[in-house]
Amino acid sequence: MSNVNSNGNDNYDYASSTILTSKFGYTSAKLIHSVEKNLYIVLAVILSIATLSLLNTFGVLNHLYLENVDYYVDLILSVVLITVVAPLVALILKSRNVLDKWNDMFERNTIMTSLNIAMSDRTQYEALKALSYSIGEIGEPLQAYIDSRKTDLSEFFDVKVSDDYRFDVLVDKNVATDDNSAIVNNLRNNLRDYGSIAVRIVEGVIDKKTVELFVQALSAYVTSTNNEIGLGLVIGDEVTRDAQDFLTKKSYFKKKRVNNLLLIEKPSIPSIQK
Repeated sequence: MSNVNSNGNDNYDYASSTILTSKFGYTSAKLIHSVEKNLYIVLAVILSIATLSLLNTFGVLNHLYLENVDYYVDLILSVVLITVVAPLVALILKSRNVLDKWNDMFERNTIMTSLNIAMSDRTQYEALKALSYSIGEIGEPLQAYIDSRKTDLSEFFDVKVSDDYRFDVLVDKNVATDDNSAIVNNLRNNLRDYGSIAVRIVEGVIDKKTVELFVQALSAYVTSTNNEIGLGLVIGDEVTRDAQDFLTKKSYFKKKRVNNLLLIEKPSIPSIQK
């Protein structure tokens, strides 16, 4: 299995295979061992500096009868420190980047797996219910609100953004504008922090064009409401490779104020003929 896109970059953001997980583990371990080796060198240099400083303090180096001994010692140690520390800093930054991507991959895959398990079918209600089980930041407040509303959940479904765009499911801070109960306020506060959640359910394959149109709808929503998108979710039978590749354009999504975008493969369950 290859996880490299056409630009030669690792597609860590959407892949979920155990092969990729192993690759991340190997890369992280390799970086950590490299940092460890460099730390031993830095420790040796620091001990050398301490030793030379003590020798210089007690005048031992003066017995070498060298002029400007302090100058030469400081110069040599400065060059050595820069030579050793610079690669170490680069390794630490690279390690942080890899570990951040690893954390992001696990978080995304955890949400995707949880959503897939929680949805018994590809319907609006099942998608809404799955969100309350899968998104930790808003899960409990959303479930409490769903329980308080019983079956009256139509405000979340078929929400029109403009004449051209609508969402199959939309959960945002404008929920129940006529209600100021503790349950509603708690949900609103959590959605202000997390951002809005918009869902599109596709009958068929999720391709790049599908995702592009969904992002346009998200952008129109952000423009009209000034609400950030915490999670955009497209659910369909299967996801094409070009749609997955499109997910790697994180800077593009950030400009659109879309913090996270997931594509879920949830094949519809065929009806059983009696």
